[in-house]
Amino acid sequence: MTQTNMIKIPLPKALRMIGMYAASKLGAQLRAVAFVVIYLFLAQTFILKVPVEHVFSVALGVGATVMGLAFFLEGLFLGIMPLGEQCGLRLPPKAGPLGVGVFAIIIGVTATLAEPAISFLKLQGSVVKCWDAPLLYLVLNRGSAWLVLAIAIGVGLAVLLGVFRFIYGWPFKPAVFIMMPILLVIGFICEQNSILRPLANLAWDTGGATTGPVTVPLVIALGIGVSKIAGGNKGGASGLGVITLASGLPVLAVFALGFFLLPKVPEPSSPGQFFAADPLVRTKAEYVAGSEEALISLARHAVAQGFLEENLFRGSFPGAALEEKPLVAAPQSSVKDPKTLVSGKTWQSLKDALMAVLPLTLVLVVTILIVIRERIRETDVSLLGIAFTVIGMFLFSFGMERGISALGTQAGAALPHAYEQTVRNDAAVVVRGVDRSSRFIVPGPTGAKPYIWINDGAGLKAVPFDATQMQESTGTYRHIPVEDAVFSRWGRIAGLAAVLIFVFILGFGATLAEPSLAALGITVEELTTGTYKKNTLVSMVAIGVGLGMAAGFGRILFNLPLAWLLGIPYALAIVLTFVSSEEFAAIAWDSAGVTTGPITVPLVIAAGLGIGQSAGAGAVGGAFGVVASASVFPIVAVLLSGMINNARTKKVLPFKSIL
Repeated sequence: MTQTNMIKIPLPKALRMIGMYAASKLGAQLRAVAFVVIYLFLAQTFILKVPVEHVFSVALGVGATVMGLAFFLEGLFLGIMPLGEQCGLRLPPKAGPLGVGVFAIIIGVTATLAEPAISFLKLQGSVVKCWDAPLLYLVLNRGSAWLVLAIAIGVGLAVLLGVFRFIYGWPFKPAVFIMMPILLVIGFICEQNSILRPLANLAWDTGGATTGPVTVPLVIALGIGVSKIAGGNKGGASGLGVITLASGLPVLAVFALGFFLLPKVPEPSSPGQFFAADPLVRTKAEYVAGSEEALISLARHAVAQGFLEENLFRGSFPGAALEEKPLVAAPQSSVKDPKTLVSGKTWQSLKDALMAVLPLTLVLVVTILIVIRERIRETDVSLLGIAFTVIGMFLFSFGMERGISALGTQAGAALPHAYEQTVRNDAAVVVRGVDRSSRFIVPGPTGAKPYIWINDGAGLKAVPFDATQMQESTGTYRHIPVEDAVFSRWGRIAGLAAVLIFVFILGFGATLAEPSLAALGITVEELTTGTYKKNTLVSMVAIGVGLGMAAGFGRILFNLPLAWLLGIPYALAIVLTFVSSEEFAAIAWDSAGVTTGPITVPLVIAAGLGIGQSAGAGAVGGAFGVVASASVFPIVAVLLSGMINNARTKKVLPFKSIL
């Protein structure tokens, strides 16, 4: 046998080739992020007239996010996916259905840990106040591991059912008809409970966070392998329908976690009631905090932020010193100063990346070497891919918190400027030597009002006099400027409508940039022999996401119940599913999962929390749920467009369409 001669490439040419390849990968991710970043920056700066803070930090974060996504996805392609395909092809003959089922659960759990959006969810605990939503605070802080485990178990069960569906050829529709009504009923029950309601909003969002770039390709790779061994396409070798299961069962698992923890936490209340010395309340509050010392630390922090009065603290904790340094760290802003970009938290991000990727890799490697008893194909390439995956996960987490998430939070906080006045405490002007003679009366349509002259740096101007800002003893007056709403000349309704239009465009544009959606569109066009075009699917899903995000933000602004917002479109989707074909129904339901990618989920959650805090939408938990609404509307849009397209096709083509 002759040895194949290796082609020697000069180093400069090799570097150019590597550079061109890297540029193509970075360019793909940059195109996916560019619209979101540019749109948010321009809208916040020039329409809402709120400057972007820490621009250098945000720009650095966006760059790290782009590089992280490129490394992460390339690492999946080189390392994780080939290992998953090898397991999917070789495991069924070795382990049988039972062994494949156990492997499916383990893969579902470990793949969830590696999802970028799941790691982002754990970072949101700092924005929740323990007295506003005790159960939500618990699962996002001390109990974040419980939340991730519940989500992972849900995904594991979904992968198990998906694999059995491939093996035994189970249809897709019954899964929807059973799972979704159960979720909706539980959602309505949670809506009636003040403790469960905030967690239920988060639970619905976890369905979108789980179906990311790790879980979906692994599940499909495993399913294709199992389907081939099982004998053809009984369950659908394309893997359609599994994404829906992986979106729904985690929601059910988080609901179950909430009901389990319900008796252990107190009702939402004021800070004074939460930290009260009542024995029953104190026991539950300590469970939320983790210990008595942790509860005291939270109370100290509440005093420092102005939420809890000092006398209430001393009455609740008579033996505790108020001036002691808190034992738990104060909530950190998602926007970092450049001087603090490299810190202990950076090393924690690297550790989290290793803990997210290595368990999944270890499961795949052990399965191949010990269970299947084969060599790993192209070991050097796999090792490089795993290293790229870890680097990508680290850069993505590092950059997302400081870039896209920070920008989304700022944009969400700036949105109320469109429809309400802004009190500019940061631009307060102190006038000295003020007495009664400094004031003068100006008649107006609502009667005469006192005014005072001030110099705000741009010259003298008359402003309304506010007696609450006057200190008669020192003769000083503090003027706090109030800026009119951006759309004040057209009224509050116009401002609210502008916010919803802004959100619709954001959702529509971000969805068009999702590469996984384009891939699904190609699959649909092939399955329908060209009768349902890729562009039709992409546009319908984008419109659905835009409408869903607008509905989700409208729910926050008007404080509407999430159960009704999701219940009505899901009920319509179930009816449309009943009259649609098996294949197209799976396509429509899966389209909701592919739209909630690693960029969309953190961005939407950050913007929702930002506007929720600024708009005073009750407990911060009420700001969750936008991802869920952005997931259900595309299902309805695709199913409706499929029915319309099918009706048109029947007039032209004699054969039966899968629509």
